Amino acid sequence: MYRASAFLVSNAGINLRDGSSASNLLKKHCIDVSSKGILLDGKDISSKIRTNVISEAASIISTHKSVREHMVFLQREFGKKHNTVAEGRDMGTVVFPKASLKIYIVADIAIRALRRQKDHNQPSVKEIVHSMFKRDYRDRTRTESPLRLPPGGIWLDGTNLTINQQVNFIVKLYKRRMVQ
Repeated sequence: MYRASAFLVSNAGINLRDGSSASNLLKKHCIDVSSKGILLDGKDISSKIRTNVISEAASIISTHKSVREHMVFLQREFGKKHNTVAEGRDMGTVVFPKASLKIYIVADIAIRALRRQKDHNQPSVKEIVHSMFKRDYRDRTRTESPLRLPPGGIWLDGTNLTINQQVNFIVKLYKRRMVQ
């Protein structure tokens, strides 16, 4: 949802560092998640928001309290209506602090960069690593909802695991917890 917000604000020509204008714009549009993808005013923008530019923009826009408050409201409303598996840097600490299962997935930055390069056919791993370092730092040090291991969260190092292995680990853990 933050990527969709960044996409909207960027395309509107609003400075990403202007939280008030960004928040006002966001309130005039509909951002939603469905089986079809990430929707902005009913249009699927999933393929347009998985870029380094949008990742960087999402990290910048997410530093604003007014933007975060609006996004958290939307995310919680979604969570009330659906059984939810949520992914994000503050899902277990702020958005869904009472979630039944919180996983904090980490991976070596070089591996993350190689994965991003493969997923998006981007040429420079060096640029991707630099961008990730900046984003990680910004997200860990921001005032509003900094990136943290959530209380009760489980640390999962995905460096040497495939996506399927990570998913299988989480599903098994979830099933074990639901039986207890």
